[in-house]
Order: sequence, then structure tokens, then C-alpha cells
Amino acid sequence: MSGIPTRGHPGMAEALARYGRIGGNQGGILPGMLVSVAAIDGEPYLRSATAAMPQYHRLALGDPHLQMQYHLAGYGSTNEEAVTRLTGESVERYAAIMAMPLFADRIEYASYRSLSSRHRCLPLELLGIFDAEQQRVLARMMHRYSPELPTEDDVIAWIACPSLTRPGEEVYLPAQLVFLGFRSDARAGDKLFTPSFSTGTAAHVSLDKALLGALVEAVQIDAFVLNWYTGAKAPLIDLDEDGRELLAAAGLAPDGPYEVRASYLTRPDLPLPNIGVTLVRRDGRLPYIAFGLQADPQPRQALLRGAAEATAILGIGMFSTVFDLPNVHFAQAGSAYTDLDTNVLWFAAPGDAGRKLAAVESRTAGRVDFAGLPGYAADDRAAIHRLLTELAGVGEWAGYLDITPPELADTPWRVVRAVVPELLSMCLPGFPPKGHPRMLSHGGVTHVVPHPLP
Repeated sequence: MSGIPTRGHPGMAEALARYGRIGGNQGGILPGMLVSVAAIDGEPYLRSATAAMPQYHRLALGDPHLQMQYHLAGYGSTNEEAVTRLTGESVERYAAIMAMPLFADRIEYASYRSLSSRHRCLPLELLGIFDAEQQRVLARMMHRYSPELPTEDDVIAWIACPSLTRPGEEVYLPAQLVFLGFRSDARAGDKLFTPSFSTGTAAHVSLDKALLGALVEAVQIDAFVLNWYTGAKAPLIDLDEDGRELLAAAGLAPDGPYEVRASYLTRPDLPLPNIGVTLVRRDGRLPYIAFGLQADPQPRQALLRGAAEATAILGIGMFSTVFDLPNVHFAQAGSAYTDLDTNVLWFAAPGDAGRKLAAVESRTAGRVDFAGLPGYAADDRAAIHRLLTELAGVGEWAGYLDITPPELADTPWRVVRAVVPELLSMCLPGFPPKGHPRMLSHGGVTHVVPHPLP
């Protein structure tokens, strides 16, 4: 048996110093105070920390009333790991929301017909990823979106990005796919067709590590969306003693209140180890089901982090019943699941338990031994090289931007936004992209239950 894998977290003094460089009562991008989430007797316990992000989205998006949840949290088996993760996630969220004004002068408004005559532009079938009926429904629910799928003559906001798979070249991508919460410009008359998510955005203290994190996240979400909505079922993982010890490090004891089900979501064309961890409460009470997902070049690290994420998500179900009870009721009765909160609350509530458990169980078939899961790469550079090579085999339109905010120029933090349009990104839980070519190539949407990821 080998030891619990760690990633060289810098120690508590350095972790707090890093947080202090971005958080303060008079300056910084966060308040100086961070909060350790309360432990609950009998529940799995991880060290965790959270903080309140100011409502930057109202400034960046020009909407003084817009509501947005940042879901800031850091967790781990030690306090320094929790604070380090919280700091990185805070940097990532801030960079994602402030990237749009940062790159505003590089936006080009043009139709596909016009721009594609001069540049390599993303094909419109990778922008119009819903079917026609979904597009009409989306426009009724969120009026800023077009009720019709894109045509070659529609004006769209584009941005040139360095290609991930063709070094030295640029690809023009729709800005609405690149920037979180992108808004159209009334003067330009551009149209919006699909929401964007932070999938493929990662922060780290080096550019290489940030790029790796962004690529890993893009691959990990693609595998999850395929598994949840199509017939691409995943085998359950039979854990050995080593695997059970990793779960214990995530606060999940073998005799604890939750049954742990780990599934191997890795796709053959993108074989990065990718593990989903589902927690099912044995006594059927709140929180009933929570799900965590992580990919990593090393399967042990993917299992540990996926289990830790699922454990952390348990708190959403518990604390929401105290602080957000109306949304808990809404999740069970009236939500269309066009957010990343009510889906989690739906699975957390014990009502209709049979249907919820059946939805989870329907996503798996077969079994695989944990000890037999292959590693992916020996180090970060090898992992980046292999991922880029495999992504080039999936498609040609992947691009990236360094979106590190200038406010953090004197810190070691770097933030990368990677967009791989051929892969499935995070989606609205009740609104999977039925028209996306990758979804269609796997038989289309056959499972219509909202997914459980926040």
C-alpha cells in the first residue's frame, strides 16, 4: 500500500500569505476574512474554507441587478490544502468574470459568411448546439438568446484565439463561448445562441499548470456529460484496500453513513483517468445523493479528489435547508433546472428517492478493478503534450487565452481559458445540447434527468 497522494501544498503560513495577497479589507479581489465551514456530528469531515466574492459580475456585465452564485470553496485533508484551493478558485472565478471587459477591444462583429472568407472561423454547428425546439424554449426562458439557430448571415461577436492544436495559427471563436456571461451589443446587432460556463478555466501558480488544469477540466466534463445524457455507460470501480484508504482520507469511512460508488468515466478517444464518485446516504435521509467528479493523470489522485468533491457537496444539501429553504422547495417542485443549484438540491432531498437512485444506477454497466487503472503521463509536460495530441485527433477548433487579470500581475497566479468546441462543455442540467455533433455521434440524448453537478 502506498501513501495518500499529495501535491506539495506549501504549508499554512505560505497558504495564508498567498490568500493575503489577493484578499484584504482595504484592497484585493476578496474580503480579508475567510470562513471554515462547520463540522456536523456524524457526517464525513474534510478541512474546508469559503469566502464571499464581491458582485463583480454586475460591473463586468453592466447589470446592477444580476444575481450570480460563485460557489467559492476550498477543501482537503489539511487546512493548507483547503486554503490553497480556495485561493486558486477565487482567482479563477474573478478572472473568468472580468475577462470580457479585459478583451473588449479585441472583439470583432461579423457574420460567419463575411469573417470566414478571411479567417478560420468555428463552424456554426458547434455554436448552434441545441435542436430547433430547444432554441425556441431557451429564448422564451432567457430573452437575450435568439429563438432560431445561427445562420451564415447572423452577426456574431468573434475573438481570435491561439490554436491549441495548430501551433502558430489562430482560430476565431464566438465570444459567447469564450467569456462567461457574454452580452450582445445593441449597436452591433449581434446574436446569442448558447450559454457559456467556466469549463476549461483554471488558475495555478505557473502557466503550464494552469493550461494543464484547463485541458483536464474540458476533458473531464465532456466524459461526464456523455455518460449522463447518452447511452455511454461507465463501469463501476471495485476498490481495493488502497482505494478504501483514499476514501478515508476524503472523510469517507467504510462504516460511515454513505455508500460510495466510484465509476470510471474515461472515454476511449481521450483516455485521461476520469472518476465520478456518488455518495448515497444509507438511511435515505437528507442529504440523500451527492456527486463529485475529477480527472487526473494519476487514477489515485482522481479518486481522492473526486471523493473529496462529493463530500464537500454534501454541505450544499445540508446548509441550504437552513439558509435557502425556498430554493430547496423550488428544486423539488417547479425548477426547469436552468441553474447549477436546484439540480444539486433535487438529488440531496430524500423525496422520490427511488427515481433519483435509479437515475444514478442507470449510468453504469460492468466493473473494473481500481488497481488495474492505467496512469496517463509521468509529469505535467508529458500530460500536456499527450492531451494536445489527443485533442487534435478529436477536432481542430480548440483555442485558448491567457486571461490573467492585470490586478494579479505582481502575484505568481496565472489563469488560462481553454475552449474545445468539439467537446461537450458543462450544460444547464435540464437542457442538454441535443444538437451538438458529439452528442449526436453517441446516439443523442436518451437520459432526460438533470445532471447532479454544481
